[in-house]
Amino acid sequence: MEELRSELEVANVELENVKRVKETTEQELKGCEVELSLNETAIQTLEARISVLQGEIASVGSELDSLKVEGGATRDQFINHLLDLNKKIRKFQDQLSRKKAIESVGNAAEGSHELEGDNTTASSQSIEERLIKVMTQLANEEEEFLSAEQIQSQNRQTLINLEKRKAVMVMMVKGTKELENLTKQTSGLEVSYGRLSEELLKSCICPQCFQDNTEALDNIPQVNEAH
Repeated sequence: MEELRSELEVANVELENVKRVKETTEQELKGCEVELSLNETAIQTLEARISVLQGEIASVGSELDSLKVEGGATRDQFINHLLDLNKKIRKFQDQLSRKKAIESVGNAAEGSHELEGDNTTASSQSIEERLIKVMTQLANEEEEFLSAEQIQSQNRQTLINLEKRKAVMVMMVKGTKELENLTKQTSGLEVSYGRLSEELLKSCICPQCFQDNTEALDNIPQVNEAH
């Protein structure tokens, strides 16, 4: 009788353990199903985000190419301005040398050739007017040069900012893809865990009568320690 009581007590303990395992497994399985659904939604969100980031990267790349082309055109324009400026400076120097030569000749012939002196004065005034015009053009060229230089500086800064933005977005895409892969791995583990849980629940079913052994064990009376 004591032996039967001991066996019954052991059976009751095993029954309680099986019940706890079954309840825990069922709860964890339901939790895994919910988490798996959330992970699938998260994966779809990450894929959409990656698509948006890739579109922005393509847009930034196009803008960078456009700025590089524009920067090259601005540089060429700047070089042309410098060449024109050098030509005007050389022309100004030539005209200045001619003016000095004319004034020297005019001073030497003064008193004996008044008519020639008048012509020299008129020529000198004409040269002065042309010099004033050249100086005005030089001032305008300098202003245009400073403006072009400022625009080029702004373009360089914009180019730097876009390069940084592109690098950041590339890192974001990389991190998002890694997170997506990790989420997929987690989902795979959850599926494996769910499969193992189902196999564990199936192991509680009798292979002959196909009944749940844990439910059948519920009808076994518990051992009363008082007896």
